[in-house]
Amino acid sequence: MALILLGGLSTTAEAQPTFESAGERALGMGGAFVAVADDATAAHWNPSGLATAGPAGMTIGWLRKQLGHSDDLAQPGARRIRGSFTSLGTLPLGVSYGTVRLTELNEGPDGTIVTGTLRTNQFGVTLLQSVTAGLVVGTTLRYVHGEVVAALSEGASVDDALSLTDGLDGDGSGTFDFDVGVMADMRRLRVGVTLKNLQSPTFGDVAVRQITIPRQTRLGVALLPTDGLTLAVDLDLETVDLLDDPHRMIAIGGEVQLGQHLLARSGVRWSVEGASRFVAAAGMSVAIRRGLWLDGHYTQDRDGEGREFGVAMRAGL
Repeated sequence: MALILLGGLSTTAEAQPTFESAGERALGMGGAFVAVADDATAAHWNPSGLATAGPAGMTIGWLRKQLGHSDDLAQPGARRIRGSFTSLGTLPLGVSYGTVRLTELNEGPDGTIVTGTLRTNQFGVTLLQSVTAGLVVGTTLRYVHGEVVAALSEGASVDDALSLTDGLDGDGSGTFDFDVGVMADMRRLRVGVTLKNLQSPTFGDVAVRQITIPRQTRLGVALLPTDGLTLAVDLDLETVDLLDDPHRMIAIGGEVQLGQHLLARSGVRWSVEGASRFVAAAGMSVAIRRGLWLDGHYTQDRDGEGREFGVAMRAGL
């Protein structure tokens, strides 16, 4: 039975350490953050950005996303993502820990509805190297552990079906991977490039289901025309095929400081390959005290089926 259930699982690689899985500021800007990356989440978005994050910084964040209405009858395509990301950055070293749980409903080989969950945990160490004035290279070395579980979900609501695997354990495996980032900081203009998942890690059993996480390369440009205003654009430099689901993302976003205690941001992203996946985003940060911020973001797909929110505590010197 386990082989039948897992054979029907068609999970996407969003549960792996791809770009849009961490960082409240980044997600509030629609995902345009590779050339911004000036807080502790740089360990995830662009490791070299830690050089612009100040002497020390920390972030603790939580993310929730759901596709499909909770009270509807379970049907293929409904999805829930839960994630957390904690990072501590200093010069020239950072450490991070992230978890992501993706649960998705799929149609099994016999027409039944299957709940499948892919859980990942990653531990990272980020190192920086200055090349010349304003040019920094960084890398995040990661140990990633993945686990797949599945259960039948016939006749349940979307909410109940997405919760079926919460208490189940599955076979897991671990591997090492790493990301590399470059940042050119020209004060009012920043250009960044991040190469992610360079080892293309594979999880799962070849006899049941395997998921290979492809390499990703993203270019970012950020303009800081005045103090307190940031405008940014990100673009994937290649089409990434995540389980026969090709996409190449572009993101446009901005952030503005409104007084000493408030930051507001917004953005959009979509794919220029395959389904457009148009997403609108908004976010805000409130200063609790000097150097300590409460961040939040909310995103929604164009058709209203997908909704995402997250909160984080962010500190920096």
